[in-house]
Amino acid sequence: MSKILSNNFYNNLETVINDIVELDENKEIFKNIDWELEASNYIESFSKFFNSVKLEILKEYDINTIGVIDICWNEYAGDIELDFMPSNNFDDAFDEGCIMNNHAVDNDKFFKEYFNTDGESAGSDIPEDYDAIVLSFYHLIKDIIKQVTNLDSFKKLPKKIPCHIALALSHDDERENILSFN
Repeated sequence: MSKILSNNFYNNLETVINDIVELDENKEIFKNIDWELEASNYIESFSKFFNSVKLEILKEYDINTIGVIDICWNEYAGDIELDFMPSNNFDDAFDEGCIMNNHAVDNDKFFKEYFNTDGESAGSDIPEDYDAIVLSFYHLIKDIIKQVTNLDSFKKLPKKIPCHIALALSHDDERENILSFN
């Protein structure tokens, strides 16, 4: 498998491991995670999600074209949710709150393999280092997002010009505009 993640991702990961991960055993787990495989899984999951988006469903939510694609960590299930906002004015696109909020990436396999738990229980089973896991995947998504936008499944989405991609560590966190494109 060719390298997907940049050196910047690995530098951010090193900072997370050294400065945020509390338990030594979890530091070792973080170092042994196959982050390239996780990145590949995320890209594949995003592709499947975008392929599943139906124009009829978007229209049911009064979305003819997408102004903002909102990606956030679902702190209750330990997975990634994705939502579409019709406005491409980043400052007010989120005023109506969640519109569709669909499950896009399932992290259960990750949590089972590395932490012997599931996404829903991860916050209580790994309380010391759960935030470090979330932050690591935040960095991973930021690193792969340009690759995601090159997917055919993404390109077929009806998007406004410009369209923005937002990312947040949780539902209640402020969104960061990680990519804008025409």
